[in-house]
Amino acid sequence: MATFAKFHLDAHPDASREVLHSTLAQQGYRYTWENPQQGLAEKGSKVKAMLLGAFAMHYRYALKLDANPDGSHTVSLLLNSTGVSGGALGIAKVRTQLDELYGVLRQAYTATGTLRNSEVG
Repeated sequence: MATFAKFHLDAHPDASREVLHSTLAQQGYRYTWENPQQGLAEKGSKVKAMLLGAFAMHYRYALKLDANPDGSHTVSLLLNSTGVSGGALGIAKVRTQLDELYGVLRQAYTATGTLRNSEVG
């Protein structure tokens, strides 16, 4: 089960961010950016997750866009919530959801022809 997903891309950061936005929105996520390089993607309610545990999940992932020396950049999704309020099942769900997002984003970036490589771990 994943704790991070990274995508090494040959595209302008704005174009990569747009693919990220549309893909996350299709999966029911809302997102906010603290600055052009760091943001947050969330799905579900933190309050409901605290009250109902694994029955009402809250998914939260950090988003990062990093420039590489060769002109490419890396888009990263990082575990930002452990899922502990949902117990062992909640932890597994948060990590499994990151695995699923990795697959969906990998397909989206592959479709644009900008994906150099990707990794999940």
